[in-house]
Amino acid sequence: MAEDQVADFDIRKSLSMVFATPLVVHDWPNSEPLNSELRELILGKESEDGKNSIKRSNSGGWQSAGNFITWKQSCVNVFRERIESVVSKLLQELIRDLGTDRSFKILIDSWANVNRNGDYNIVHTHPNCMYSGVYYVTPGQPDSTVPHGGLLELLDPREAANFIQVPNTVLDARNFYDNVPGRMLLWPSWVKHMVHPFVGEGERISIAFNVNVIEDSR
Repeated sequence: MAEDQVADFDIRKSLSMVFATPLVVHDWPNSEPLNSELRELILGKESEDGKNSIKRSNSGGWQSAGNFITWKQSCVNVFRERIESVVSKLLQELIRDLGTDRSFKILIDSWANVNRNGDYNIVHTHPNCMYSGVYYVTPGQPDSTVPHGGLLELLDPREAANFIQVPNTVLDARNFYDNVPGRMLLWPSWVKHMVHPFVGEGERISIAFNVNVIEDSR
């Protein structure tokens, strides 16, 4: 066989990732003052309204009503603007160029979460929305000897992904994300996810949110 029949080539020119699942993991800089305000606000609301915790996917812990985004404090406005920025930038990467200007309306609902020792969230999805996400306010003081303690895990939506036999590739079926203060994640709402039991001291505080995107009609 002639050598030129198996010539070297650049695989990147021939590769496309079909059926992609977009995931944004963005660490907002200079978040300490904002997170301090959010922590005080959320713990204060929990103290006032603790007996009325909403039960969604949480086993233990406290969740606010889904109207967090409407709270009037300035720190909530900054949080909303961060969501809008992330969603807008993702849309710019995903939408097809139809040769015309396109504009979108972003609708958000959101709720605060406080998990303490032993609290977790079962496997679930967020229905009736386009994207789901979370923002981390405080990580608490997790026990470093407990694997995955308090970590978010996104579950692979490909039902046969466990057939893949080469570990440590971009096709891995289990993905964990640290509770980094100021970190915001955004993913399609149909992706199953969970939060492993938090083992440690203090409070793991996060803010979950759902996003719907509506294109403005012309």
